[in-house]
Amino acid sequence: MSVRFITGNLADEPEVQQAGRVQIVKLTVLENTATRRGDEWVPGHKPLRHDVEAKFELGENVAATLHKGDAVVIVGAERDASFDGNEGTVYRRVIDASHVGVDLVNATAVVTRNAKSD
Repeated sequence: MSVRFITGNLADEPEVQQAGRVQIVKLTVLENTATRRGDEWVPGHKPLRHDVEAKFELGENVAATLHKGDAVVIVGAERDASFDGNEGTVYRRVIDASHVGVDLVNATAVVTRNAKSD
């Protein structure tokens, strides 16, 4: 497993799923591959698609805060995942988020702390 740091925009609304007693929030993050050279952008390949999962309190906060199109910063461990698809087993990479934040390059945010439980 390797730790990844990515920035990008949410492709869809966060998807909340229940796995037993654990709530998992799934995100699709699109990372722009263009690079800035001087005063102009040099186009890259199509955006990279990252599958991200956030669990427990982090997932709850992500689901309550983020929406399609929001710019985000993600840190987490990358792992392999597989599932049975129509044409056999499908393999993919998933980032298990340990940190999710709003990218403030082109936005502002208001932070509201959660109440601490005793």
